[in-house]
Amino acid sequence: MDDKYSTGNCVPPDIAHVRIYFIQQTLPEMNAIKFFEGYEENGWKTVTGKPVRNWKTEAAKYIWTLLEQDAGLRRKHFGKFH
Repeated sequence: MDDKYSTGNCVPPDIAHVRIYFIQQTLPEMNAIKFFEGYEENGWKTVTGKPVRNWKTEAAKYIWTLLEQDAGLRRKHFGKFH
């Protein structure tokens, strides 16, 4: 496989590569599709409007945010029992 595909430098990525990456991170395929569609809709630009240079870097940020939100919801709903 070409190195640009494995490192995340191929932008926009193939949706199949995004799905594989999210599955490797033990996240549902639904999250991969939401990530891909969101960036596709935004023209593969960062929140500051710059072109995405590495989709895996953006995916890692997206995943971190998902996990932080999930942890916050768990604390909100179940924290009083611990």
